[in-house]
Amino acid sequence: MNICLNEFFLMILYLAKTALNILRFAIPVILIIKIGIDAYKKMINPDSGDIKNIKNRLIAAFIVFLVPTVIPLLMDVLGGITKDDYNVFATCYEFADLEHINVIREDRKQEELEAYLSEQEKNLSEGKKLIAAYRKIIESNHVIAGIGPYANNKNAIKCGTGRQYDTGLFNAVRSAGPKTREGVVAAALYVSSHIDVHIPYFWSGGHFHNYDGYLDTGNNFIGISDKWGCSVKMIPEGTDKQKPNQKYPFGMDCSGFVAWSIFNGGYYTGDTKQEIIIGTDSNSKLIMGAGDDCQPQTISFSKSKGKLKPGDLLTTPGHVVMVVEVTDKKVKVAEEKGYDYGLVISEVSYGERFSTALLMDNFYKNYKKGSPIYSKFN
Repeated sequence: MNICLNEFFLMILYLAKTALNILRFAIPVILIIKIGIDAYKKMINPDSGDIKNIKNRLIAAFIVFLVPTVIPLLMDVLGGITKDDYNVFATCYEFADLEHINVIREDRKQEELEAYLSEQEKNLSEGKKLIAAYRKIIESNHVIAGIGPYANNKNAIKCGTGRQYDTGLFNAVRSAGPKTREGVVAAALYVSSHIDVHIPYFWSGGHFHNYDGYLDTGNNFIGISDKWGCSVKMIPEGTDKQKPNQKYPFGMDCSGFVAWSIFNGGYYTGDTKQEIIIGTDSNSKLIMGAGDDCQPQTISFSKSKGKLKPGDLLTTPGHVVMVVEVTDKKVKVAEEKGYDYGLVISEVSYGERFSTALLMDNFYKNYKKGSPIYSKFN
């Protein structure tokens, strides 16, 4: 099994795969050109050549083109026959790419690799643990690299299933860097676009309240809550679409989601309650509990081009979102958009929908007191 983690061997196999992919296109092109020449000769001189040659070259071109596709399928079949998810043939073929080779080359310590594993995976043999850890690192790097295909609100998270997603969340934050701007964005992206379920909007979710005996603070606010998706009674204030004291699928509201992203990005101080409140009222301090030196710089969203970065916030009275991607023309945000939408990724032009941009450099650089309560972030 360790041969699949040998950098030199994987590089040789990677070069062989690359050459095979080049030949996959080059040989069929050559054969098709030859077929065209033979067909032309046959047209102008019916007695020249053999029609079987054309047919044979077509079959050969098709077979050569399919070879790189068939090999991984054969590897999977071998793994199924041996009933081993870590089949050596399939694993070596999978790991023979630059992404895996570069991860292996980093030569992480054993305890760092094991931090990526679930409790069940930690009971695997040493070789299988390494394979699983490197796979988790690759998955985590994909999460922090960009926006995935987020689930729609028809595939809502089911009550009691949230904790199964925790390991993936912690790994994404760990790869990005806990207590960093990047770690916060990784948390926001993970829950909004990299899990296969949708997190519903629940007005007041993530704001100190006690919902049917569930206190939405402290440790309950770290990770993917098992309470999300459960039928929970709305607090007495309620909204037009979520009536007081009636039950709805539990989740977060807009500022609750932003606070959740910041906490799960590593900025959690270990208190028994939330310490950061994201304000949407322009008359209140924007980040309460964070201290004056941690307050964001506020500028007009329409004038924020060139200054805005992932991890900054956008607000309009009554609403706040997390910026996750910035281009010259558009900004993508993760937001709990409301009862009809839930947690989604939205794209807006500069100045559209939101009035104010909160540049969060002061917060991410200065909000360092305490340490994350969750040991998985340490």
